[in-house]
Amino acid sequence: MFVFASVKSLLDRKSSKTEWLLKSLLNKTNNMKRQIILILALILAFSIYSHAQDFQGRLLKDMVKTADGKMILEDFTLITLSNGNTLQVKSHGEAPATGVISRDNFVALFTQTVTSLTDEMTKSDEGATSKDLDGIIGNPDVGVNVYVAKSGVQIEVKTGEEVNRSTVKWEDIFK
Repeated sequence: MFVFASVKSLLDRKSSKTEWLLKSLLNKTNNMKRQIILILALILAFSIYSHAQDFQGRLLKDMVKTADGKMILEDFTLITLSNGNTLQVKSHGEAPATGVISRDNFVALFTQTVTSLTDEMTKSDEGATSKDLDGIIGNPDVGVNVYVAKSGVQIEVKTGEEVNRSTVKWEDIFK
């Protein structure tokens, strides 16, 4: 009987050791999973933080520069067509710093004009995309100039050697 009890005890110990080993492995696996999840969470948090910093920097950047009594805006866009061809668009705007148009309205007019022209360039290509650039790489394919004056607005579009201008008086805009 003693032998039977000893064998049973040994088997119990082995099963408890087996259980302990399995639990230990499961805990290590859970710990590994937790560590991997923690590492992924840290990577995600860092990428969100750095993206937020980049976004915050863009929000804090003053779009309008003032020089020689003029407000000046510049924007650079890369348009990629669905066939892979690209167009660089350099947009420039000028307005008197005082007495004609407020800074906010100048930004709104410039943005609306440039966006409308960019949309017009890509409307026949549904797969076209556009991205902001920090600056033009080489020479622009298209130049858009928006000039605001006391009597009205002139929009100029340059493509290669061709230049198209459209001038509108303020009174015609607000009819």
